[in-house]
Amino acid sequence: MEQACAEGDFQSCAAGPTSLLLTSLLSTIMTSHRQLASTEYPEDASHRLLDEYDFIVIGAGSAGSVVASRLSEVQQWKVLLLEAGGDPPILSEVPYAFLQLVDSEIDWKYRTEHQEGACRGLRGGVCKWPRGKVLGGSSIINAMMYVRGTREDYDNWAKAGNTGWGFDDVLPYFKKSEDMRSEEIFDDIHHGKGGLLTVEKFPEIDVTSNLFKAAEEMGYPILKDINGEEKLGFFPVYGTLKNGTRCSSAKAFLSTATGRENLHIAKHAQVSRIIIDPDNKSVKGVQFLHNKGIRTIKVKKEVILSAGAIGSPQLLMLSGIGKEEHLGELGIKPVIQSLNVGENLQDHFMFPGSLFKIKSSIRKFTNLSFPDSAYEYITRRTGELSGIGCATFSGFINSKSYLGKSTENTSPDIQFHCLGIPAKHSRGAQKIADLLGYPEKVTKSLQSFAQKSHVSLIIPTVSQPKSRGRILLKSIYPEDAPVINPGYLSHPDDMDTIIAGIQFTLDLMNTSTMRALESEQRKLDIEACKDLEWKSRQYWECAVREIGTTVYHPVGTCKMGPASDPDAVVDPHLKVHGIRGLRVADASIMPKIITGNTNAACIMIGEKAADMIRTEWLIDE
Repeated sequence: MEQACAEGDFQSCAAGPTSLLLTSLLSTIMTSHRQLASTEYPEDASHRLLDEYDFIVIGAGSAGSVVASRLSEVQQWKVLLLEAGGDPPILSEVPYAFLQLVDSEIDWKYRTEHQEGACRGLRGGVCKWPRGKVLGGSSIINAMMYVRGTREDYDNWAKAGNTGWGFDDVLPYFKKSEDMRSEEIFDDIHHGKGGLLTVEKFPEIDVTSNLFKAAEEMGYPILKDINGEEKLGFFPVYGTLKNGTRCSSAKAFLSTATGRENLHIAKHAQVSRIIIDPDNKSVKGVQFLHNKGIRTIKVKKEVILSAGAIGSPQLLMLSGIGKEEHLGELGIKPVIQSLNVGENLQDHFMFPGSLFKIKSSIRKFTNLSFPDSAYEYITRRTGELSGIGCATFSGFINSKSYLGKSTENTSPDIQFHCLGIPAKHSRGAQKIADLLGYPEKVTKSLQSFAQKSHVSLIIPTVSQPKSRGRILLKSIYPEDAPVINPGYLSHPDDMDTIIAGIQFTLDLMNTSTMRALESEQRKLDIEACKDLEWKSRQYWECAVREIGTTVYHPVGTCKMGPASDPDAVVDPHLKVHGIRGLRVADASIMPKIITGNTNAACIMIGEKAADMIRTEWLIDE
């Protein structure tokens, strides 16, 4: 393990004993430079909770942290934030360590159900669905990419009856949060300065520069700012970073609220149900599990549910809000007429099986030396540990335009991500395989490639999926994870889209730019596909169904829509239809998934929700 660290295999180092060294060094630097790296979160108030609060926020994730922070800016309001996890670990501060946080103690470790058409060749025949169980939620374990989605995404929400959710309506809330620190892309039309959420540019590595040149060679523009007006093309990723460290929603919105007497945070407090008066259909409080006991807190004004696309529908159903037939199967009495809670599940599906070897002589494929990189990071907060490797390369294309089937449709429907493994780092390959859930044979073939050369995974992702899934209760016990049926590839168009994305990766890596790096595709050892002709349509369909997986963006399970929408769970003010004093504010309210990474949009939803709540209640007061 020590030798692996010396050779630069940081992902392996962080997973083993050497992580103690890194943690120790980080602790030292945080002590001496607290203003740069150390984060002081509000104390756990579990021992001094009040009997009643004006507002109770459930879930301290990307949206919930925002809601609780903004509501507690009103000094006369007492706000309680309930979070099932605790404070983020020190290692989460290091951007390059993001892979280490999946399947850790701060991950809910969700798994999908077995599906006939997807995830079937991964470990256990299921897909991993990592979700953050910690202050900051999934903004603590994600890759920190700051991508907002397209104007069309939000305008389509508004056209569906969600007044106030068009692009021009939500842009001010993106800007309100943001402190854009990269002057090269700042403009006051699209970006904000002075907000609580800092956004910086990730450091690039040599291979990403070549990938951008290859994209240009194919005729695609290199976009300066993916959060501007142009969406088709390739772009360097900007991230939620602060001085080279992760800027989670907890760091941005909760650490700045430390010292507010009117904000109490109960950590390691898992909500079991929302208490609703069945007669007048109004929320009375919440019940949660803490220290092996059950506690109940009353609410005066509202409960805001921000437990995410998995947790929010689960809690609504446990509280008697959902489809009557499903609740009845578990003996739960519905408190209102049936709502389609848990339906409309959407996710960005990716194929991490299009991989290429690149000659091992290319410099800075990843960090060259763990001691040197660690020293640079700890002393200056720069270098490759302050980045995410080749994941800084991303881009959007339209599959039909790429295939020459349309010249009119220019909406992006494929996003590309990148993962890299440096040569001779089989442990790095093992970590990537663990992250993706590769079975043993696939893992071994990946490791064998990495022994001989650098390996790049160019990962096509269906950014506008037509497939839909659902969340169901497994039992009446909140400790039991719900049933996750993602419905991947249930719509045939999604398979066509991902196949087009795979073909694009072949063309990209066959450009003269990449051929100069001796780029060559490699075949993973996928047992179920071994008898099919490699690179044929049949082979890729088989491979996609075997090892295709999530890119960690579940949304839509508490769909936002007007009362006329039979599938809507919340209205455009995020109030649950038919219930007084209950709103949902997180990724679950998205009627349709956005085009791109979802974290920035979740923070925007939190900002807009808090503003609507403040406006409504301050007028009344």
